[in-house]
Amino acid sequence: MDELLIRVLTRLLRVHDELGEESFEEAAHRALLAIALTVQCDAERKVGIPEEERTGQQVVRFPLARRRRDRPAETPDGS
Repeated sequence: MDELLIRVLTRLLRVHDELGEESFEEAAHRALLAIALTVQCDAERKVGIPEEERTGQQVVRFPLARRRRDRPAETPDGS
């Protein structure tokens, strides 16, 4: 475990040194999200949630700007 932790920290430090603060922050935030997703998926597996229903397997598609532009505006009542 110690070696893996050192590798992750070393990689993040190299990103900072070679690509700058902005890339470092993005990489660090993505690493934290990956850790959170892994923990959540593992917890869901341990409580017996079927694989296809687990958080890591769901894809939420967001509309592209041009698709939204081409669609008529929705009214507050959803029609």
